[in-house]
Amino acid sequence: ILTNYHVIQNAKELYVILSDGETVEAKLVGSDPHRDIAVLKIEHDDLTVAKIGDSDKVRKGDFVIAIGNPLGHELAGTVSFGIVSAANRELQMDDGRTMKLIQTDAAINQGNSGGALVNMNGEVIGMNTIKFSGSTVEGLGFAIPSNIFKPLAEEIIKTGKVTYPQKPWLGVYIYDITEEISREYGYPVGVLVTDIENNSPAAKAGLKPGDVIIGFNDQKVETSVQLKSLIEKSEVGEVVNIKLWRDENEFVLKVKLGGMDVYE
Repeated sequence: ILTNYHVIQNAKELYVILSDGETVEAKLVGSDPHRDIAVLKIEHDDLTVAKIGDSDKVRKGDFVIAIGNPLGHELAGTVSFGIVSAANRELQMDDGRTMKLIQTDAAINQGNSGGALVNMNGEVIGMNTIKFSGSTVEGLGFAIPSNIFKPLAEEIIKTGKVTYPQKPWLGVYIYDITEEISREYGYPVGVLVTDIENNSPAAKAGLKPGDVIIGFNDQKVETSVQLKSLIEKSEVGEVVNIKLWRDENEFVLKVKLGGMDVYE
């Protein structure tokens, strides 16, 4: 059973109510909070599996039907009709996540989350997830495309979790020291470390706020863009030499780069 992570988040017990009203206890197979997906499992015979469509074929103006339980189980199985307003809308969530979604004007309300967005062939091409609400807002609902949720769900079913590729990570917050700033404050031209994430590779190696990064593996570093490029060209787990300026002294620290999940 596929649903949204936010539907089952922090739940101590899980149940699935079938179309005939029967309530079946469910177990959580796994979830992906970043993509708002969760997979449940129930033991039951004679269940019909929905046909999953190809969301890459969805086009603006296509007719769709949203199915769900708006405002609770009393309205279970409610369907609403609309069109696709955008087939690949990118939205940034309040917590900084970015999601690519199908936008529709089919009525979606609280309780619709985890329900199917279906095309005119009866194929599930999205999972209803988000709506914008307010006195001045109408017809702004969003669904996770099937081509995004399907491989994630398959991986959860197979392994119990989702594994994302990683990019090399240092774990510092930085600010450019330009020639003008250098002349005014006596710092070298380079990249100032303003803060360090806890338990990051930089913290473990001994970098400190106030350090100025002036070199990376024997290459001179003058801007944050240059530093980020050098990190991106490295490998997760690679040990790199970072040349620092601290308290008017220059020295080199060896840093083992960590990995940061890539969600795109």
